[in-house]
Formats: sequence, structure tokens, C-alpha cells
Amino acid sequence: MQINAYYKGVQFRRVPFKIPLIMKLIMVMMTMLLVQVQAGVLAQQVSLNEKNTSLQKVIDNIRKQSGYDFLVLDYQLVSRATPVTIQLNKATLKDALDKILLPRGLDYTLRDRSIVIKERDVLAESSSVEIEAPQQQSIRGRVTNDKGEPLIGATIYVLDDNDKRTSVQTVTDEAGNFQLSNISEGTQLDITYLGYSSQRLSAIYQMGSVVLFPFTAEMDEVEIVSTGYQKIPKERATGSFSTVSNELFNQQVGTDILSRLPVIANSMVMDNGRQGAPQMMIRGLSTISGQKDPLVIVDNFPYDGDINNINPNIVENITILKDASASSIWGARAANGVIVITTKTGNFNRPISLDFNSNLTIGAKPDLGYIRQMSSRDYIDVEQELFNRGYYDSDINSPSHPIISPVIDLLEKARTGALTQEQAQKQIDALRNVDARDQFNQYTYKPSVNQQYFLSAQGGAHKFSWTSSVGYDNNKDNLGSTYQRINLRFQNIYRPIERLSLSTGLYYTQNQNKSGRYGYNNVYMKGGSFVPYMQIADANGNAIPVARDYNQSYVQNLGDGKLLDWNYYPLTDWLYQTSNGRVSDILATTTIDYQIIKGLNAIVNYQYERQVGTNTSLADENSYMARDYINRFSQIVNGNIIYIVPNGGILDNSNNVLNANNVRGQLNFDNTYGKHNITALIGGEARSAHTQSNQARFYGYNPNTLTTGNVDYTKTYPNLIHGGADLVYRGQHLGETSTRFISYFANAAYTFDNRYVLSASARRDASNLFGLKTNDQWNPFWSAGLAWKLSNEKFYKVDFLPYLNLKATYGFSGNIDPAMVAVNTIWYPNNVNIFTGAAYAQFNNYYNPLLKWETSKMLNLAVDFRLRNDRLSGSIEYYKKKGINLFGMAPMDYTTGVPPTMMRNVASMKGNGWDVQLKSINIDRAFKWSTILNFSLYKDKIVSYRIERTLAQQYVNVSSPPISGIEGNPVYAIYAYKWGGLDPNTGEAQGYLNGEVSKNYSSIVGTGTKVEDLEYFGSSIPTKFGSLINAVSYKNISLQVGVSYKFGYWFRRNSINYTNLFYNWQGHSDYALRWQKPGDETQTNIPVNPYTTDLNRDAFYNGSSVLVEKGDHIRLQYINLAYDFTMAGNKEKGIKGLQVFFNANNLGVLWRANKAGIDPDFGLGFFNIKTPANYSLGLKAKL
Repeated sequence: MQINAYYKGVQFRRVPFKIPLIMKLIMVMMTMLLVQVQAGVLAQQVSLNEKNTSLQKVIDNIRKQSGYDFLVLDYQLVSRATPVTIQLNKATLKDALDKILLPRGLDYTLRDRSIVIKERDVLAESSSVEIEAPQQQSIRGRVTNDKGEPLIGATIYVLDDNDKRTSVQTVTDEAGNFQLSNISEGTQLDITYLGYSSQRLSAIYQMGSVVLFPFTAEMDEVEIVSTGYQKIPKERATGSFSTVSNELFNQQVGTDILSRLPVIANSMVMDNGRQGAPQMMIRGLSTISGQKDPLVIVDNFPYDGDINNINPNIVENITILKDASASSIWGARAANGVIVITTKTGNFNRPISLDFNSNLTIGAKPDLGYIRQMSSRDYIDVEQELFNRGYYDSDINSPSHPIISPVIDLLEKARTGALTQEQAQKQIDALRNVDARDQFNQYTYKPSVNQQYFLSAQGGAHKFSWTSSVGYDNNKDNLGSTYQRINLRFQNIYRPIERLSLSTGLYYTQNQNKSGRYGYNNVYMKGGSFVPYMQIADANGNAIPVARDYNQSYVQNLGDGKLLDWNYYPLTDWLYQTSNGRVSDILATTTIDYQIIKGLNAIVNYQYERQVGTNTSLADENSYMARDYINRFSQIVNGNIIYIVPNGGILDNSNNVLNANNVRGQLNFDNTYGKHNITALIGGEARSAHTQSNQARFYGYNPNTLTTGNVDYTKTYPNLIHGGADLVYRGQHLGETSTRFISYFANAAYTFDNRYVLSASARRDASNLFGLKTNDQWNPFWSAGLAWKLSNEKFYKVDFLPYLNLKATYGFSGNIDPAMVAVNTIWYPNNVNIFTGAAYAQFNNYYNPLLKWETSKMLNLAVDFRLRNDRLSGSIEYYKKKGINLFGMAPMDYTTGVPPTMMRNVASMKGNGWDVQLKSINIDRAFKWSTILNFSLYKDKIVSYRIERTLAQQYVNVSSPPISGIEGNPVYAIYAYKWGGLDPNTGEAQGYLNGEVSKNYSSIVGTGTKVEDLEYFGSSIPTKFGSLINAVSYKNISLQVGVSYKFGYWFRRNSINYTNLFYNWQGHSDYALRWQKPGDETQTNIPVNPYTTDLNRDAFYNGSSVLVEKGDHIRLQYINLAYDFTMAGNKEKGIKGLQVFFNANNLGVLWRANKAGIDPDFGLGFFNIKTPANYSLGLKAKL
């Protein structure tokens, strides 16, 4: 029975679990797959109604109906055959061929999906005499892969006497056939196809089948690059591209795409050194305060939703656009680099095939011993000493009744006589042996389990290609949080007439997540921390209460037992405070491609995306959150409890809806005139993204009746703990944002004689983020490039280096943060002013007419090379870039009534670096070994920053390096107070003031130290980084090992902070190494415990140079071991390929420069937990 309830116009509905919907979608998906499979089966039947029709046309008709390819070894056999008159209705393919070919003296054989037509044996001798006219023949052949499948679009180049490609070339048709006229036997041909090793052969008139094999090294270069607007051969591109093949991408396992890239893509690095989420960067920084994320393109359009919605199994390849020539076509969003993701598509004239892969990943429990937590024994000793000194007396006697630790509570009870000294000491000594990390490790953290399943089907006929897939992920992390995702995808390409291509795609994702147990970072007693001897379970594993927020002796006696239980049980509280989220994303695409004339195509692309996200957080009546909030607002009147916040749960609902539309129209031109090739495009596009969000909180929620209680949000009530006036949090919000962009663009490249390439591009963008003035809205971006294929020059005679290409580009691209707008926006809070009781509004953004687009200029110089037999190939690139009009906080005139600072265009910066990628085939026999080396060197510096900072404290930030603002230094740099060692008499930390050793901490961290007095170390972002990937194989076994490295940067490690120890309960294990007696200063740099709080003293020590460490390290990122089963005896059973693999990821640091045992990617703090290693077993099958 469906139960609905209504409250104040809000309908609550019991929502069923959504797996049935998922099952329905899977059933729909599988039904469509079966329909398409059945369509393929029916294609084997043919119907003919021919009268005096040439044999060639009849063969073409059969090929279109059946999907089979035809190979004719001697085309005169077909051209001289008598016309065909026949009428068949749904005849089998065999019957049709027998009736058509046999009466004409022809025979045929079936070879996989190809039909080979030949002359019958009885006529072979005479036929060979009749057709002997070599001077009139053309060079004919067919190009296939190692499975006999035709390679459509393979290129056949005619070489000159110097083995250089001439302008004479052709491509294979839909059956893989090709023909070259006026070419003599013995001419050298170069036959190439994307993803396959090329072949150089001497031409003969009947070349038969030429078989191309996949690259001998799995990691050979992808020859075609995609910009999101067009696909171009890399040899004709002047820009800087880094490509990731499908094989390389799949050497790692996981549910997302982007996390795989830094270790396998050139010029990319993940910066983990600053506060917040890890930051992916391409060629370092291009902005200071603006948006730093690269632009992500999925199948020709920017992806506005959560990129984690995309299943990595559908990725065909990835192209990284690094310089202005490559990325400026994307204009105002391209300064940080562009990641172009191309997904898999079906192929024409291909039989139906199925791909299935699945893997199970087990993640290790995190190493909580990595957390540098102060020992319980040392912590209790400190507490006892501070208690004896009266440090806690103010808290014990405070009218606000703040929390005191269990040890202090025991000491106070012993002092007041509630416990004897012996009783208190016995309990305290027992706590000395408790380690909270052990409790979490035993009761909350478990190995993670991730399951991934993926099934795809693809195929195609003469005019139609299609691909469909379904993916399912089921993940459970170390704390039992779950993540489930289902992906459905359909893509079709239809060619109704010769010049027209229609493409449609539909991608649907639904994911659900649910919270799990509380981890080390989710439990706190005071100030986000807890004592190291905190216990969450007794010896039997039963939950025990933990003090939190208030003095427990006080709250337990409030209300004479009539209040709700005020105890906090971290071990079980997660059962009653849960969060459930769901995201549904629909991405629909349509492409119309019409060839107007040869080489000129008109293309219209449209994409619509709708993403709906919902999140429900429920703290039910048994949760600490609900009990605490209800108790705090409860009023005790004459011994009775009056509940201001109604009994029941606290329900928070939030909804977010994104609707994004992208439309683009463009003309593409690509044609060759003798030695001249021209490629160009021109077009325009419009984008809009509209987001709506709302959230609401309900008190007194009853999940059984779906009802809530009434709350007066306009009144203040005395807080039961401290007596101050508080408003009940309303928790309601409505938001709406619209961003619109319009752009015009053009791109052209001219190639002469396959030696010289000249390219140029231009784009102009406009956005509603910059107000109404056209000059503010529009911003032009452009680039130009040159390439010289030196190896194609006739004078070039370097035999060991057959390919050498020099490139140079220069251009502009831009950056914008949609959160920054130049117009007034007003925020209307959904509550009242606590003092006036009236509604109010405030500015969210102020009119900012001087705000402009950020602009990045980049020069790129590159050399691409390849040694003979591809033994060594690669690229070496040097780049310089400059960012101007960069965002930053600038001071404002306080008399205007606006905030003291506002985001303005206040800075400029420069950057330069080298990108090197080398690929080698070390051994290419039965045992194969290949290597990829990625190396990048990057440096940046501030050119100007129109904000004056002179005090040292503005450049020293313990938790996160701030923007330096110092001209000539990196944007994010490590500065530190000069370290003067420990005082040999007192053990106190010493610094420098006016060039002299000093302990005047207030002056050192205050006005007494200028920025020039600080010690400068260098960048906090890696300046040298890359990876080394080795791949070996022998027969059916293959192994890939990926190692990453980061050099040339610094980080600041954590240590003891006595103010945090005393006040916030945060103790560091360095405390055990502190100075305790004269002479210790020669063995340690940890200052003495002074048993006094001094913020300036702790700020100096934690910002001093003694805690700065080099971040250089080498990491073993992944190992992938695979075995491919031989399918020779199983192809007839429908199994074309079968692979099992083992993958290990995030295997830890192999070497580090620091001696403190710190992993620089994760830092070392009170709550820093390293991501544990994970291990996967998987299966891939091709049917």
C-alpha cells in the first residue's frame, strides 16, 4: 500500500528502493540488444529481383543485405560475367550464391565474414591466359587485420625512390579493397591504418590480402588526434597533443576516468600539496585565483555534469590539448588545458560482436599507524600536570559548561571526593594503555570491495553502425559506505544516402550512495578532535558512550532524567544518522554530417544534458544529532519539559537540477590538390547551462507516518546549556543560476608537398557573466603554427632517423570562473535577523565593471622524431606562457560600502617548461619489451601582483601555502621563519629578529619580520614530474608496470603545537622527542613543553624552516599482469578472445627525499590517512 502524507503543501511519499527501476532499464537494454542481434541474423537472408543486371551490382546488393564482404582476386572475372536475371525471396545466402555464381563458371569460399570469389578449377588454365595483359592492369588488393576483418579507410601511399611518401595515395573502401592506376610493379607502397603497424611492400598487380597487425608495443603512438571539433592526423598537426590509447588507459582499474591520467599522460600532474581536493594540472598553473581545472570534452562537447558519471569502459582514447594552437579553438575555457575524451563507436560492415569485462577489487584497510598521534601515556601525563597547575579550572567552573576530558573528569571527582584518589588513578592508568587508532582499526575499518561489470555489443551493415552497452558498479569502501552506478549507452550512425550521415547517441547514468560507519576523521569530542585514549567499544565490542561538546557531569543531571539521552555512541550512531544520495544524468547527442561537395562537409551537432541530484540526510530520533538539538532548545518549566524542537528525526532534503544545451554548426573542408592539402573549418556555437537548487529541513520527522512537527523560526529561545538566545535553524534555500556562452570560430591548415604545414585558428567568445556591454562580453582568442617535416626533404639522408618533424606555435586562450560575475546579485536569506526579527537581504556579488576574462599566451616549440623500425620515437617540446588579467583579491575603498576586498584582474604570471616523451621498443621477438618515459619540467613566477604585502606572516601558512605575490617567485612557494635552534638552557625554540637570535615571538611573527627576512625554499608544486611505464610480454602473458615521480618541490610537515595540545586536544607524536634537559638540543629540534599557551610561539615554531622538507619521491603506481587464452579451438564456439588479469594499484613510495617517513602526496597531520593499496582480479571476453 502506498502511503502519502501532506504537510504545509509538501508531499511526503514513501519512496521504494530504486533497484527495480535499474532492473527495468537493464531489461530494456538487453531487449534492444537482442533485437539488434536478431536483425544481424536476418541479414544472412537475401531477397533479389534482378533483370539483366551486372554481376557487380548483384554482388553489391548481396553485400548490403548480408553484411558479408566480397573479395575478388581477379576483377575481370566479374566484369566479363553475363548479366544476372533472378528472383529470390528470403533465400539463404548459400542458395543465392550457388544460383548466381556456379552457372557463370565461378566458385566461392567462405572465410569468417568474407566471401572470396574465384574461377572454378576447370577453367583456371584458360583464364590465366585470357587475362594476361599486365600493361593494362591496376594495382589491386585488400587490407585486413589479423582476424581477416577489412580495415576500412586504410591509407596506401606511393613512395618515391628515396622511400618518401608522394602525393599519390588512396584509401580502402568498405570491403577493405583498394586500387591504384598507372603504377608499375615493383613500386614501393606504404600501407597504414590507425592502431596498426604499417607495412612497406613492393607493388604487384594482384596483391591479394595485405594483413596489418596491431602495434607490436601496446603503447605505440596514436596517429589521429581529436580536438573535439575535428580529427586530424598527428603528422599534419602543428599543435601540442598528448594521446592516451585504449590499451594504455586500461592498464589501470577503477570507476572513474581522470584519476588514471597523471601517471600515463605526458605533462599532467596531480598536486596534493595544498589544502582541499587534489588539483589536476596540465603544464602547471595558468591562473592564480581563477578556476584551475582543465576543460573536459566528451564526444565533441564540454561535459557540464559530474565526470564521474562516465563509465571508463566506454572510452576509446583520450587526447590532451596542451598548447594554444591545440586548445585555443575552445577559447575562454582552455587556458588550463583541454582533455578530449572520445568514446567507442560501432563500425560499418562488421558482424555483431560482444565484449564483456568484469573485475573485483579488494582494497586494504588504511594504515592508521601513519597518523602521528600523541601516545595516550604522554597525553595523560600532560593532562595531569595541567590539572595540578589549575589550567582546567576555568572550564570546570564555566557557566557555558564546556566539555572536559575523561581524565580531567576523574581528577575533578577525586578532588571533590566523589571518587577516592586510588579509584581515580586506577581508571586513569587503565586509559594509558588505550589507543583510539586500535579501536577504529578493529571496529570500524574493513577492506573495501568494488565490483564492476560491463557488457557491450556492436556491429554494422553497409549503411548502419551501432553500439550499445550496459555497465554496473557496486562499491563498498573501508567504512561500509556504498556507491552503486548503472550506465546505459546507445549510439547509432546511419547513412541513408551516400553523402549524408546521421548520428544519435543516448547516455544514461544513475548512481546511488549511502553513508557508512564513522571513521577516524568523523568522530570528535571537542573542536574536531578527540583524546588519544578515546574508547568507542568495551572489551566485548559493545558501544560505550563518549563525552562530546559539553561537561557530561552537568548535562547528565539536567532535567531530572526527563530529557532525551544526551550520550554519544560513535560506534553505533552511524546507524541512526544516515545520508542517501542519488544522481540521474541523461546525455543525448545528435550529429548531422552532409557532404556538399568532395572535401566540403556541413556538420550540425546538438547535445542536451539533464542531471538531477537528490540527497536525503536523516538524523532519526535515536541519533545524537537529533537528541542534542532537541535537548538544547528544550525549556524546563516547573519541572516539566517543553520541546521547542519537536520530538522525532531531523530530515534534510536537497535537490539540484542541471539543464545544459549545446548546439554547434560548422563547415569542414579537407581536400588535396596535387602537392597541396587544405584543411579548414568555420562555425559557431551556443551554450547554456541552467541550474536550480533547493534544500529544506524538517523537524519531528516520523518515517512511519511521513509527518513532521511545527517550529517557530522567528523567535529566539534560551539555550539550555549556556542560556544565550538562539534561533532554530531553518535550513531552507532556493537558488537558480543561468550561464550562457556564444562563440564563433575558424581553423585552417595548409600542407605543401607533405613537408610544410601552416595553421591558424581564431575564436571569439561572449558570456552573460560580464554584464551588458558588448566590449566586456566579447573576447577574441587566436593561434598560429608552423610545421616542417624535415625528413621529407630530398636532401635529408639520415637513414637511422626516417622521421623528423619540427613545429612552432603561438596563441592565446582564456579562462573564466562561472562563480565570478561582474553584475550585482542579491541573496535573500530564508530567515530573519536575530536582533530585529525582520527579513533581510544582502549582496552576494557587487557590480564589478573592471572584471575581464583571464588570458593566457603560449609559445610552443617541438620536435617529433622516430628512429628506424620505431625502436625509439617521441617528442621534445619547450613552451613559454604568460597569463595576464589574472583574478585576485584587491582592496576596495571602504567608503563605498562594499567589502574591503573584491575579485579583480590584478596579476600576471609567467611559466615555462619542457615536455619530453620517449617510446622505445627494446626487444621485439617472442619476448617483447617496450618502454614509455614521460618527463616534464615546469616553473612559474609572478610578474606583477597589485597587492602590497610586507609582513612575513602573510607568506607563512602552516596548513596551506598561500599565494606568494612576490614578483619573481613561484605562485605557490614555501617561505619559513629562520630557525635559530633550541635554547640550550630552556629548550625553547629560537628564531631571528634583526639578524640576532631571539625568542621574542610576538615580534618575529608580527611586525618585526619582513618578507625579505624569511627563508625561501622554492615551489610547493612539483617542478619536475613524469612516469616510467614498462610493458613486457611473452607468448600469452603480458605485464605492465607504471612508476610515477615528482621532484623539485617542498612541503611543510606538521609537528607539536602546544596551544592545540592544551586547548584543542591535538597532540603530535613528536612530543615524545621533545627537549627535556640540557644537551638534548643536539639530538632534537622539538621544543620543550612550557605548560603555557602562546599562539605566537607556536606560530613561529610550526612556520619555521626546521619543519620544511623536500617533497621529491618515486611511487610504484600500478602493476597489471594479464594472460590471453589461445582461441584457435574456440572461435567456432563464438569465443574470439579471453583474458584474465590481476591489477595492483597505489602500491606506495619506492623512494623519498625526506627522512621523516612522510608520503608527500598525503602529508603528515593529525587526520591524514593515506589511500591504501587495492588489488583487482578481472576477466575480459570478446564474443
